[in-house]
Amino acid sequence: GSSGSSGNVRVITDENWRELLEGDWMIEFYAPWCPACQNLQPEWESFAEWGEDLEVNIAKVDVTEQPGLSGRFIINALPTIYHCKDGEFRRYQGPRTKKDFINFISDKEWKSIEPVSSWFSGPSSG
Repeated sequence: GSSGSSGNVRVITDENWRELLEGDWMIEFYAPWCPACQNLQPEWESFAEWGEDLEVNIAKVDVTEQPGLSGRFIINALPTIYHCKDGEFRRYQGPRTKKDFINFISDKEWKSIEPVSSWFSGPSSG
């Protein structure tokens, strides 16, 4: 493994999150202090190397730096992984390995998941 910067994982912020509304995405919500997130990181980085082949954008959100986004997505456990396709958000519940992420995208397993799409679901109740 080359020790270059992890250029494959996009960093999503309050400023650029609207990019998620177009195309195919896998987004990891994490915190730097979270051990499970740290364990996931190598898998996520190597999954991101497949992003181009799978035609999916791999991204991550640091919930400590982007509290607005974690609120918007209702993150109550870390790490939380979402799949996003054309503005429809689905929660990834499977095993957190590169192989499972790849299968999830290549076999289109996300189609069997109900979208949670929080901000396309009409007027929000208070």
